[in-house]
Amino acid sequence: MPLPQEALSLSTQEAAKLRLIDDITERINLGTSLEALVEFVSTRLHEFLPYNRIAIALTDERREKLTIVAARSDGKVVLDVGYSGAITGSSLEALVGGGRTRIINDLQEYLAAKPTSESTRLIVKEGMRSSLTLPLLVQGNPIGVMFFSSRHAGVYRSEHEEFLRGIVGHVAIAVERTRLLDALREKTEYLENILHNSADAIVVVDALNRIRTWSEGARRMFGFEPAEVIGADVEVLVPPEHRHSGDETRFRTRVQREGFVKDHECVRQTKDGRRLTVQITSTLLRDKKGRILGRSSIVRDVTHLKKLQEDLIRSQSLAAVGELAATVAHEIKNPLAGISGAIQVIAESIPPENGRREIVDEILEQIRRLDNTVRDLLIFARPATPVKAPVPFKETFWRAWSLLGQQPAAQHVNFTVDGPDDLIMDADAHLLHQVWVNLFQNAVEAMHKGGTLSVRIAAGPVARVEIQDTGAGVSPEHMARLFRPFFSTKTRGTGLGLAITRKIIEAHGGSVWIESRLHQGTTVVVEIPR
Repeated sequence: MPLPQEALSLSTQEAAKLRLIDDITERINLGTSLEALVEFVSTRLHEFLPYNRIAIALTDERREKLTIVAARSDGKVVLDVGYSGAITGSSLEALVGGGRTRIINDLQEYLAAKPTSESTRLIVKEGMRSSLTLPLLVQGNPIGVMFFSSRHAGVYRSEHEEFLRGIVGHVAIAVERTRLLDALREKTEYLENILHNSADAIVVVDALNRIRTWSEGARRMFGFEPAEVIGADVEVLVPPEHRHSGDETRFRTRVQREGFVKDHECVRQTKDGRRLTVQITSTLLRDKKGRILGRSSIVRDVTHLKKLQEDLIRSQSLAAVGELAATVAHEIKNPLAGISGAIQVIAESIPPENGRREIVDEILEQIRRLDNTVRDLLIFARPATPVKAPVPFKETFWRAWSLLGQQPAAQHVNFTVDGPDDLIMDADAHLLHQVWVNLFQNAVEAMHKGGTLSVRIAAGPVARVEIQDTGAGVSPEHMARLFRPFFSTKTRGTGLGLAITRKIIEAHGGSVWIESRLHQGTTVVVEIPR
């Protein structure tokens, strides 16, 4: 038996509605933007519903106000995107709070009854005369409303409301999905901004200690590009001499036990081998089941800060030592000169073959050692003020070696200087001579059986000098004390040579440091601004 015409019409309309819902669902799954979805819906719904304007307004997190996020009209839009209105006290409160729908078939009459309704005034100004408003619900929770408006009065009926419920439900899902994606995108951009702009290094490692996140700050600090370290063991940042000390294992164990470690100070190395003193704040990462995923670390380079702290302590210490040294040296120098003169007179009265002459000569040798110590004390205590003049830089090294090269201990040392012949430095030649003699003397004494002493000069805005020997090297426990006054690993000497050297280099605006490993030689690096 054939179906009545009315039934066929309803069936056709229902099928069209289902096709529309399928199309909306497909666009939701494809990630269509809210703006594009509103455009699509506003075009397709005309075959089911009379309207001249369509709009969507969303609530804020506290559900205190509604803000229009999308609007389409066949005429000039007055109530446009960005318009906000308070929910409490408005006629939309029942829609948002209770999920109800609203039909107003005479907006002018409604405005006359509620003349303070700004949104109604604006939509009437657009020429609209009736409206249908439905809540946007996601799992029963209101997230906003959808407006349909017509230029004709009395056009909306309950069947329009019923028809739109299913459509609006899918639109609500699309809106919520868009909001979630926007929030995710915003958080992602925020995190990427932190990763890109943080001056500190941000490094995330997995449970197997492999690097998974490498921030722009990490790239700038350590010199590795992300592709060079992502997937690599984080120990690529640990200097070789520290890898078997157990410190890293203890650090990781503490992070796992306590959940986080703040301002852990240690040494890390850059791609080009430089050592950095860093402070690491590390936090354990777990999944929802409590399983360890890895740890996130913020690494701060405090090398410069540590140097400033050490320089401050050293300058305070040196000032006190220098003042004491100057006083002691002046008090000793004159009596020592008198003793030396008296002993020389006595020595002249004793024949060379007399056994007492040897004792007197030894006394004179010890007096000379004391005099050298007093001289070094006065040099150390006296501020090094360079009298600068243009100096052929490479030549200063050969002049210093010409003095030391005659010593018996230097006869089996091969001395070389590599660098530009035309490099002219604005410096104090006498003070530089004193520096090179001190450093060369130390190198010669470290090579008991001979070896190679090489000087490499690199010219630039800062002249860099590397003085390398093949001697015995320096043990780790002595490295931190090398420039301290009166510290020496030699049985003879005052222990002031390196302290004086540093003062002279710093007086030239430069810096000096030592790199050495036991039984593998020593390199003294001097940098002086040009």
